[in-house]
Amino acid sequence: MSDSCDILIVDDEEMMCLVLGGVFEDAGYTVRTATSGEDALRLVGEKLPDVILMDIIMPGLSGMEVLRRVSSIDETLPVILMTAMAGISGAVEAMRSGAYDYIAKPFHNEDLLKLVGEALKRRKTRSAIASAGDPAEQTDPILHNMGTSAVITELAARTRKVAKSNFDVLITGETGVGKELIARAIHSMSGRSDQPFIPVDCGAIPEALLESELFGHEEGAFTDARSQKKGKFELATGGTIFLDEVPNMSWQSQAKLLRALQDRAIFRVGGSKPISIDVRVIAASNNEFQELIDEKRFRADLFYRLREFSIHVPALRERKGDIPFLVDRFLQQTNEELGKEVQGCTTSAMDALIMYDWPGNVRQLRSTIRGGVLQATHIVDINHLEFLDIGDTASSGGEAPPVHIENGEPLKDHVKKHIAQIERQIILETLRSTNWNKAKTARVLQIAYNTLLSKINDYDLQNPSG
Repeated sequence: MSDSCDILIVDDEEMMCLVLGGVFEDAGYTVRTATSGEDALRLVGEKLPDVILMDIIMPGLSGMEVLRRVSSIDETLPVILMTAMAGISGAVEAMRSGAYDYIAKPFHNEDLLKLVGEALKRRKTRSAIASAGDPAEQTDPILHNMGTSAVITELAARTRKVAKSNFDVLITGETGVGKELIARAIHSMSGRSDQPFIPVDCGAIPEALLESELFGHEEGAFTDARSQKKGKFELATGGTIFLDEVPNMSWQSQAKLLRALQDRAIFRVGGSKPISIDVRVIAASNNEFQELIDEKRFRADLFYRLREFSIHVPALRERKGDIPFLVDRFLQQTNEELGKEVQGCTTSAMDALIMYDWPGNVRQLRSTIRGGVLQATHIVDINHLEFLDIGDTASSGGEAPPVHIENGEPLKDHVKKHIAQIERQIILETLRSTNWNKAKTARVLQIAYNTLLSKINDYDLQNPSG
């Protein structure tokens, strides 16, 4: 029926995936399968399918939860839910959550093929103009590079929403979280994607040269100005300019930037003729702007001008569920670079990676994995993580006690001894991220609610706000 449509089949029963995969391959579809909600989201992040056929009841992330996350990624992507426990209430909930349709097991293959065919017709009609068959537009750069946790799924949805507009964007977040990655994603998904993306590190350019770098200069404007030079704004015409660490600009430079943004025109240094600019501005900083404004280090009017839309990128310690995804990604990249075939991480190494607080965020994690792969032969073990200090503070809040290595204690016994500490820390951080919503925490951690209550009691975790 189709020689180019991609269908994703999600069912925790591997045999069901195999059987349905054969049915749809025989019908001419390209088929991918996943046996868990987590795997499904990973595959969606790699490339958006044309339709998803998914079981509702699965261990870990349920079909309904995956549906909600997929809908935030692309609300036009048709999702057909399957279940052996059909009922009016289930069907209503599925449709309210954005499912295209709902089918009860057992079903006839012909009925399923017909349903998928109808879903694909609607999908093609709604996306033909937008995607124009470009595979690049079917890959979400945020999910592909950062993970598929609920936090990142929401971040990706917010990024896609602003990308299609022409709004200027202000991105905030700690050093190393991936602010430039977000900026490049906005550009790549925008109508300016075929035009230049020009990054400018405002902290790396001396103040005396910053105006010339941004706006250019005329011949003879100052000593050594032997010829006319176009600035970054002119070079980015039609595209996007990314001003990283914009608070490093002086008060005077901020005023000139504000004027350029308001007038959509610049003056080269030494020039008297305004030059119109058609440039989208994305600015970023790891500083708290309110504090900078209060201290008169950043202009409030420039802040409001830059922040037509804002995006905050969370620290890695706030989304530790993405660490395994990132570890696998960096490991494979390093394997390709070094021509190695390191298979992954040992349990003790992964436990340590998850427990660590990552003050340098994703950038630090990447460096750590690269060093680990370089040293490893077949698998990255904890002793390959050279600069990962397990004895460092395991929590930004400092509640968890430091880990002490006792002389003569075997590594495996040491890790086992402190596994409870790791579990305590993960539960505590998840509670914080959900604002101590225990039901939501249980869903995020994929454990029973009563089990969570028991562990909260065992670890004496208390909500500081009561």
